[in-house]
Amino acid sequence: MKIRQAGNSRSLLTLNVLSVIILGFILQSCHNNNPPPVTKTTKPVSLIELLIGNGDHPFRNTSLGEDPKTVIKSEKKSPDETDTNYVSYTMPMDTLHPDSVNADIDSLNYYTIAYNFDQQKLNEVDEDIFLATDSAASILLNRLTEYFSNKYGDGAQGSDSMVWSFTRKGKKMTVSLSDQSEEYDYGKISLVFYSEDY
Repeated sequence: MKIRQAGNSRSLLTLNVLSVIILGFILQSCHNNNPPPVTKTTKPVSLIELLIGNGDHPFRNTSLGEDPKTVIKSEKKSPDETDTNYVSYTMPMDTLHPDSVNADIDSLNYYTIAYNFDQQKLNEVDEDIFLATDSAASILLNRLTEYFSNKYGDGAQGSDSMVWSFTRKGKKMTVSLSDQSEEYDYGKISLVFYSEDY
């Protein structure tokens, strides 16, 4: 009788061990079927979209006439400089990771934005785009010229710039685009959005 009990104990022990092993496999299998955690990724954007925005607003995520708090909220980083009538940023030119606005700035390819206010209303935006070569600036100038011409119609040739005028919400606005590379030893494009109605 005692031998039979020992055999039953051994069988129960083996059965329990097998149950634990099978349960372990089942739990591991369930764990592996869970999807990996979602990580936030940004999709690449075109250089035009990085510099000007996706077209929903005249410039990036702002409209002329907005107050400083609204403009500051529209950018993904804190301003480099602020004053009562001025907010400025220096941004990396990274189209693959457009949200990496706090990344190191490449000293050859970057852009600056200055938002200017009159009586707490945005009335001018100055964007300077710095490129390693004047040929790169020339290519970008052509792309920007095509973009603005498609959006606002044919521009007028100024003394050293192209100018587009349009009306938005009953306000007259102007975009000025110029290549200033000749004055520097590198590529530089100046882009100005402004309105005298604010």
